[in-house]
Amino acid sequence: MKTNAFDKIIGYENIKEELMQITDVLTNPDVYSKLGVAPPAGLLLYGEPGLGKTLMAQCLICFKKAAENAPSILLLDDLDKFSNSDDRRRDTEEYVTVQSCIDEIKGRNIFVLATVNDINKLPQSLCRAGRFDRIIKIEPPTGEDAAKIIEYYLSQKKFHVEPDPKFIGDVLNGCSCAKLETVINEAGIYAGAE
Repeated sequence: MKTNAFDKIIGYENIKEELMQITDVLTNPDVYSKLGVAPPAGLLLYGEPGLGKTLMAQCLICFKKAAENAPSILLLDDLDKFSNSDDRRRDTEEYVTVQSCIDEIKGRNIFVLATVNDINKLPQSLCRAGRFDRIIKIEPPTGEDAAKIIEYYLSQKKFHVEPDPKFIGDVLNGCSCAKLETVINEAGIYAGAE
C-alpha cells in the first residue's frame, strides 16, 4: 500500500482533507489557473502546543512534487515566539519584518505556511487575508480522533492485557496528542517497574 505524508496524521480527517486540498492547489497550479483560481496566499495553523501543528505543516512541505518544482513553501514554525508579554503591543519589529517579507514575496509562487500556539499574540495585520488567506484552528483530539491516536501509540507498546483505546480516550478527553503519548508511555514505565 502506497503511503503519503498525510498518513502520519492520525484522526483530524476534516483538517487533513483541507490540507490535501491546499496541497493539490499548490502542486497542480495549471488545473486551477484554467479555472481562474489563485492559490491561497498562506496558511496559518493555530492551537495549543502538542496538537501536531508542525507535523501537519510538514505534510505540505514534504511532497516530492512540490520540492522538485516551483512553487516553494516557506514554513514559519511557532510564529508567536516573537511576541512580547504586553498583549496590547503586538507590533514587535520581528512581526513587522515578517509582514514585510510576506508582502515582498507576494506573487512569486512562494506559499507561506505558519504555525502558532496563541493566535491572539499576533498582530491582526499579520493574520489578515492576503498574507494568510486560510486560518485553521487545531483543537485537542476527542472521541474517535483521540481513540485513533491512542490506538496508534498503544500499537508501539507490548501489553499482557490489551487496553481499550476508547476508554483511555474518554479518561483523557481533550488532552493534546503529546499528552496522550506521554501518558501511555508513562503507563508502560509503571508497568515495567512492577
